[in-house]
Amino acid sequence: MNFIDERVIKVGETEVLNFLPRRGINNVKQEILAGLTSPQKYISPKFFYDKKGSELFNAITQLKEYYPTNCEKEILSSIVSRLNIDLRNIDIIELGSGDSSKISSIFRQIAPDILSTITYYPVDISQSAISNAIQGITERFELRKITGIVADFHHQLDLIPNKDKRLFCFLGSTIGNFSKREVDNFMTELGASMNKGDGFLLGVDMVKDTRVINAAYNDSKGITAQFNKNILNVINHHTQSDFNPDNFEHLAYYNDEQQRIEMHLQSTIPQTIMLNNNQLSITLGKGETIHTENSYKYTIDKLKQIGEMGGMRIGGLYSDAKEWFNLVYFVKG
Repeated sequence: MNFIDERVIKVGETEVLNFLPRRGINNVKQEILAGLTSPQKYISPKFFYDKKGSELFNAITQLKEYYPTNCEKEILSSIVSRLNIDLRNIDIIELGSGDSSKISSIFRQIAPDILSTITYYPVDISQSAISNAIQGITERFELRKITGIVADFHHQLDLIPNKDKRLFCFLGSTIGNFSKREVDNFMTELGASMNKGDGFLLGVDMVKDTRVINAAYNDSKGITAQFNKNILNVINHHTQSDFNPDNFEHLAYYNDEQQRIEMHLQSTIPQTIMLNNNQLSITLGKGETIHTENSYKYTIDKLKQIGEMGGMRIGGLYSDAKEWFNLVYFVKG
């Protein structure tokens, strides 16, 4: 993440609006420190995604064990005709856009005369991810307009433009990283920002054989472990701390009661970490963990419930051949 003065940034001829400074560096630092000083230490998974973290996650999506990406791609490859919605003159807003691969799959299915009427807003907390996405999209597709938005959509949904009919896309099962309270807040706030008839296309990982799920987060090449440890480098940068990733090991397991994968960083030694330019310290015993991510798995009943939180109904439900993953199309009532 790049916390710079709020301004319009140019990527070629395309504008990128950076709204992160409205949150402020101090607010971000306080959020991190609050997690690290809690009884169960934690770091929000949104801090995975600096430049290296984004690269590592892209590598994870190429792994055989990591099924969500391939399952979602299978559904996305034919989603436009199945949605049966009018995309002419629509604004497509992709939350957590990352690279441009998922939305590109959608754009490839849209006729050029319709595509040229669409405005695309990639929204991400990583400025580098936004820049890369814009470059990829502009090289392959001719849209009416692209405007990138660097923002934390957990807190800044109100900053997203609201002029034309909109289709929100939140793909990659990222909503699985949200706690139940965060999902309720997110769906409520998103629903409040939507107009009647706006759509929301959501990618979700479904409850399934736990062996399949556990393998996806414990890959044989150890890339997920590198990704998990890299969050400490991000935290060092933002809080002037001295975490040594080599003193932690990756821990991921399925919590059946909560229907979620939990990812932790487990301390391999007793250690003291200095935070915030040596103004604060925390201790970790050998075996103690920092909780870095949850990945909740969903059922159809749960999807209906979260839609109701935002005043939305399910307009379509689309699964891969194995029924491991779903794209859900919600419509604002």
